Amino acid sequence: MQANHTPLFTIPDEAEACAAILLACHKADEILGDQTNVALMTSLGSRNIFIGYDPQTLLEAAEAYYQKAGSPQQLIDAASTGVREQTRLPLFYHSLDVILAKGLVTPTEHKVIQYLKGKFKIADETAFHALEVLTVKNQL
Repeated sequence: MQANHTPLFTIPDEAEACAAILLACHKADEILGDQTNVALMTSLGSRNIFIGYDPQTLLEAAEAYYQKAGSPQQLIDAASTGVREQTRLPLFYHSLDVILAKGLVTPTEHKVIQYLKGKFKIADETAFHALEVLTVKNQL
């Protein structure tokens, strides 16, 4: 899956863009569907990038962007332009945490991981090690 699509729109606010990417990862879940993901809500409520933002408002904005985008990949395209280079790797880790929260990676979630990895130019080895660490963390 190529990660160089022209976005349908852009999300210039970095906090909203990060929230949108986390939501895109959550929306890729074919098993749980729209059930609230604790890892998603925890990230929206506790990460430095979201200080000063209401988590519910961020989630609602991300949902509106998702409706406009129509798919996790298109939402990632729209949001990635609003994410600074230094924010990308930590956001990738948080995205994996959202996906791995239920302990199982679906085929669609795997595609989204690969897409985001390509979009953010994350090395294969870095992504693999992050998956290993987060898998062990989520077993606790």
